[in-house]
Amino acid sequence: MKVLIVGDVVGRPGLNKLKEKLDQYMVEEKIDFCIVNGENAANGRGIRVKEYQEILSYGADAITMGNHIYYRKEMTQEYAKLKRLVIPANVTNLVGNGYIVVEKNKRKIAVINLIGKFGMGDMFEKNTSDPFEKIMEILEELKEVDYIFLDFHAEATAEKIAMRLFLEGKISCIYGTHTHVQTADEMIRQGTAYITDVGMTGPLDSVIGLKKEIALKRFIGKERAKYECSENEACFNAIIVEYDDKTKKAVSIKRIYD
Repeated sequence: MKVLIVGDVVGRPGLNKLKEKLDQYMVEEKIDFCIVNGENAANGRGIRVKEYQEILSYGADAITMGNHIYYRKEMTQEYAKLKRLVIPANVTNLVGNGYIVVEKNKRKIAVINLIGKFGMGDMFEKNTSDPFEKIMEILEELKEVDYIFLDFHAEATAEKIAMRLFLEGKISCIYGTHTHVQTADEMIRQGTAYITDVGMTGPLDSVIGLKKEIALKRFIGKERAKYECSENEACFNAIIVEYDDKTKKAVSIKRIYD
């Protein structure tokens, strides 16, 4: 089995690039399953039903989220209704799918979303449970699946690496999202594929998706400038992980920066 995992899709440039590249990679690489992080799809801040439907229409089988779950207040009652959308399972004040199981090509594939505790802001310090404890609770519920994928949406690289060490050999893939910068540490340990951050499918000439002029005002001028998603040409960041269907172990992991 081959799985394509796409890094945080940011705004209209990211959606356009996803449309351009996703089908190409799905066909050329003979992809069996696709997971896309869509938490920045709605102009860089959250997701709406229309972006959810758009990403699925391009070929995604599951869409994961992250810290932008609070940006779209109108979505708080919608998350649980969207069958292929996964929000962080350790968030305690929103209702949604902390994980989903998708049956495809006679395989049961679980997709889990968790959010980190370090450096994510006061909202998440107050309203999240421990991700390490939460993943073990979830794994107890996932005894009859073939593959398990975890999108760990976290700021601290140390927390992501600790999660890898905690789960090596227990699940199929642990991958980081949130920082929007692709890391060069892809590896396979005890049959588990890992990368600290998949990267971003979003505007290149930006500061992780934010208009660079606004970012400079914030960093240099210390201004509380309003967020605006950059609108220039985007890159496509992803990984492809291949598995041996007999052992269910990862045999290769490849980064994509296109």
